[in-house]
Amino acid sequence: MTAPDLTPHHHRPAPHRAPQRTGRGLARMIIATSLWGTASAGLATVDTPGFAAAPVAAGAAATLLIFAVLRGHAPWAEFRHSPRLFATLGALEVLNLACYVAALKIGPLPVVVALHLTAPILLILTHLVRGRRPLTLTVGVELAAVAVALALIAGQPPATTSLGPALAGCVLAVASAACVAALITVVVREADGRSSESAAGLQLLAAAVLGAPLFVLAALNGSAPTIDQSLGLAAIGGLLLGPGFAFFWLAARDLTPTTTGVVGLNEALVATLAGALLIDAQTTATDLVASALVLAAAALELGRPNPQQLPDTDRPAPTAVLHRKPTP
Repeated sequence: MTAPDLTPHHHRPAPHRAPQRTGRGLARMIIATSLWGTASAGLATVDTPGFAAAPVAAGAAATLLIFAVLRGHAPWAEFRHSPRLFATLGALEVLNLACYVAALKIGPLPVVVALHLTAPILLILTHLVRGRRPLTLTVGVELAAVAVALALIAGQPPATTSLGPALAGCVLAVASAACVAALITVVVREADGRSSESAAGLQLLAAAVLGAPLFVLAALNGSAPTIDQSLGLAAIGGLLLGPGFAFFWLAARDLTPTTTGVVGLNEALVATLAGALLIDAQTTATDLVASALVLAAAALELGRPNPQQLPDTDRPAPTAVLHRKPTP
């Protein structure tokens, strides 16, 4: 069994990210967002009447924790050493999933996914306001490219979506984006030395537990998913969402929060392509232009000179943690 090294220390230096590690992190993040984008389109096909985040998170957590145990890791020991971390991640995740799943059901898919992925803009603006990153031409071009890509994606709502549900879906999607920005920051800070399957599984298990009361209330009101629908949601979580989170934790070892958020925009593009197959959403030349803009923004972010070593980077300062042996 892979067990944490319990030697305490309170100043974990920000690790140096070699170019090859950054490339590895980018590849892992692309895999993660591709799985998430496919999950987004899949969730939109499950006709659920109410709150559906708990079964999605539960299915994802079960898959990851079983896999972690089979690989010889000790997820429960990991939880005992960092209960506050996983409670915080679980709370953010259940808010993210609740807002996002609800938005997918009532709002236009391309708009909802695009707004849900405004986290990189929120992160960049936060770092600019706090003075942790200077406003340069490169930063301005990144923000413009991301903004235009989101506008192109969001400018294709289905004609069948009425104004009221569309606006409500947009509000929920923006709320989920704020949760995503916070999640990215915490995971990037905490990813080193942790088993990706255990950490992601515990994060989603906490989300499932915290989301259970809302699921029960929905059931009492007759608006919860049926058993068949819940099984379908859990399957999507286990097959797509969970593995995506495992790759996300792996990628977070090598990327900054902003880079992670920018590459995360790939989820919207994959969701659009998957939607073309699953719900007859059409892929247009606009989608291809948006894809090129996202890739350009990611290339600019990844092209920053030695971003992990600069004192004013967007990588969060280290916090008091237990030193752990590296785990795959």
